[in-house]
Amino acid sequence: MLIRDAFTRIARHRVRSVLVTLTFVLGLASVISIVGTIEGGRKAIGHDLEALGTDLVALVNPISLGSVALGAVTAGDPIVEEDLQSLKQAIGETIDSMSPLVIDLGLTTYREVSWRHTMVSTTPEFESVLRSGILAGRFLSAEDRWPTDPDLPVPTAIDEALALKFFSRAEDALGQRFRSIRKGKAFDCEIIGVVKDPLLLRQHMSSFDATSRARSIPARRLEFLNLYMPWRQGLDEPSVVILDVRDVDTVEQVEPRVARWIREQNKGVYLHVQKEWTGVILEMVDRFRGLGHFIWVLNLIIVLILTATISLLAIDESLEEVALKRAEGALIHQVIGPVFLEAGVLALLAMIPGYFLGMKIVEIGIVPVLGWQAWLPLETLLGTFVALLVTAMLSAVLPAWRVATLDPAPVLCGRRDL
Repeated sequence: MLIRDAFTRIARHRVRSVLVTLTFVLGLASVISIVGTIEGGRKAIGHDLEALGTDLVALVNPISLGSVALGAVTAGDPIVEEDLQSLKQAIGETIDSMSPLVIDLGLTTYREVSWRHTMVSTTPEFESVLRSGILAGRFLSAEDRWPTDPDLPVPTAIDEALALKFFSRAEDALGQRFRSIRKGKAFDCEIIGVVKDPLLLRQHMSSFDATSRARSIPARRLEFLNLYMPWRQGLDEPSVVILDVRDVDTVEQVEPRVARWIREQNKGVYLHVQKEWTGVILEMVDRFRGLGHFIWVLNLIIVLILTATISLLAIDESLEEVALKRAEGALIHQVIGPVFLEAGVLALLAMIPGYFLGMKIVEIGIVPVLGWQAWLPLETLLGTFVALLVTAMLSAVLPAWRVATLDPAPVLCGRRDL
């Protein structure tokens, strides 16, 4: 009986029902889009942080790449190649690999296309640090050397983003030669492999690429365009030394050993511990999650106010009907029950279109800008649906109270100013 009366009210007052349902749909869509964007961002950032590796420790010499500074200027001497063996002995057997890097800015030209980018000289051990792996070909090996003959090319691994500047597919880059300039010296390179998405270098070298500033770049991540060339024994001095620690728990043992070595050797380097950095980033992201939940509650309050107002203003449409039922002896729950059921039914009808509208808003307006997909944990999605249903029920409180306290006599006599 109550359910039938609820559907009768919905069918009889179509305009009001459509307005209330539309309010629920828009409210739910905004909640889904906001919370889904924040949760999706946290998931994407967490994935990238895991790809960076929380078991890495880096010693960074103060250097500058254009407008970007690496490391921090401190008192002491920079790390040089002769220090690497001493550092390795001080650390002991707690690391899987040690990778020195020399980082410079350079210019590469292939046919008539030129790009300014970063050039990295390193050892084969650096491949273990590139958690994203090799897309095509191979990385540097112990047999790769800078040629003594200037007419011979330098064996080079190339970043995926840089490969796609010159070739339609990354695989097409293998075996190709191009001309590069580094510190004023020109040389030829031959591509032996394509590295997929080197997230670690992005984090250490900041979001910098001189050529990308003139283009529209998604906020999710800036491109990095890198060449990886063999380490030149006796010539290269490291800009960065990266320690690939065996596991995350061992980082706490390695960090004090490295710090003690820096003090004893009087080295003016910046000690970067990836585990601490990722913890700070995730803490900042969690603060945005708190903001998202606050917006979630605020949005539902607005929906509550709007739907309660619509329902309260529209209740006059059915006052005579309710008054007649009360005069015929209907109990209070028989007249207020349909009011609550009506609100609940309209909320249920709004859930599916509200969800898909919210996801569509993210797909059209958020993904092209931020670059990540919306994501809602199942418990968050169910909680949102339950919260919307509770909001709908609360929006029916004032109309139900008005119906429950109604004196049918004045209404049936033609008075509506109650």
